[in-house]
Amino acid sequence: MLKKLLFTFSVLSFLGNAANAQCTPDPAFADSSFGVWPDTVDNLPCAFSDNAAGYSTVINLKTLADTSLAVAGQVVSASVQKFRILSVTGLPNGFTYTPNAAEWVNGGSDPNFTPVQGCVTLDATQASIQSLIAANPNGIDYALTINVDAFIKSTNNALINFALGSGKWLSDPALSTFGVSAIPVTGYSIKVRGTTGACNPLSIGDATTNSFSVKGNFPNPFNRSTKITYNVARSQYVELAIYNMVGTLVMKQNIPSIIGENTYEVSAEQLKSGIYFYTINDGKKSITKRMNVSNN
Repeated sequence: MLKKLLFTFSVLSFLGNAANAQCTPDPAFADSSFGVWPDTVDNLPCAFSDNAAGYSTVINLKTLADTSLAVAGQVVSASVQKFRILSVTGLPNGFTYTPNAAEWVNGGSDPNFTPVQGCVTLDATQASIQSLIAANPNGIDYALTINVDAFIKSTNNALINFALGSGKWLSDPALSTFGVSAIPVTGYSIKVRGTTGACNPLSIGDATTNSFSVKGNFPNPFNRSTKITYNVARSQYVELAIYNMVGTLVMKQNIPSIIGENTYEVSAEQLKSGIYFYTINDGKKSITKRMNVSNN
């Protein structure tokens, strides 16, 4: 049985390669089964141009040691040795990011790797934030795309092990023929605003009583079906996309929705046991949450 650790949210926080002071992982998260704090629902704090200290926040993470991997139409169990970041797009000018390690290397050895903690600092000077506000007086939101790599040491599939050789990163061209690649992860954003505390949505419509939001799914975990509850500001279609733990799309559906609260039922028959994350997009923004299927 694979460890029920949240790979998709672990990888969301692998920001990397600036020259700021390194952070120290928070021991409060050492025993948690979650992967990253804050998650994409809480998201990152706002950056304010009137803050003389500029912007600085720490993202804590915990890796996982094994996962499910979608390869050539089948799911295999994979041992994960380490993680790294390939690139981050969408960061505002003047913002930098620094991991406490170039790679997060799990403890133990194959096939009994053990998770490790890590962290990332995200910084900007007040002058950098003021420059952004000068060009965008009403504020501006920056959506981040984080391309994450995992080093797969071995799997329970002989053909895939042959392709891996001594182990390969997901981004290795040798694995592309199997439909495997590094994982582009979205969901984090940085909101830049002029006045401390005033971190309201940019769109007036988003601030209405029936603003777009996702409450989550219940029950969770589930073994038969679960209902996702969400709000929309107007009658429209929303897009639901469900991804497995390494970012492979397993289901996409356009859902007709009425203004206010809606529910959509997902059947476990459509999904194998494991942890998934799902994104609901109303055409303006996306909200990502997680679900756990335990149908075996």
